[in-house]
Amino acid sequence: TGVDLSYSVTTIRAKAGDTLTVRYDATASEMAHNIVLLRSEADIQPVGTAALAAYGSDYIPPDKMDRIVSHSALAYPGETIEWTFVVPPPGIYPYICTFSGHFTMMQGRLISTD
Repeated sequence: TGVDLSYSVTTIRAKAGDTLTVRYDATASEMAHNIVLLRSEADIQPVGTAALAAYGSDYIPPDKMDRIVSHSALAYPGETIEWTFVVPPPGIYPYICTFSGHFTMMQGRLISTD
């Protein structure tokens, strides 16, 4: 939802190789949010921390792209965005918001299955 620094959906299940479209309604009144799909849990802290200084690239740290599977655009208050990507190989992939330190609270996971 973005209002309380949490996603309304914290688990997404999808089949590996499928094309998935995620719709995000930014209901926050003052803050932007995004969705960044990471390769592993170990990537949350490094990507989230690096994003703090990545305001020039919409809080997507260019030097951490090898840790990112895919990411949405920033959704500003009142906006709705759609993010389409190919579901990665089977596994569990965390997703976070990298806007201004939100990664510590705004988290979820994509479960990719056969």
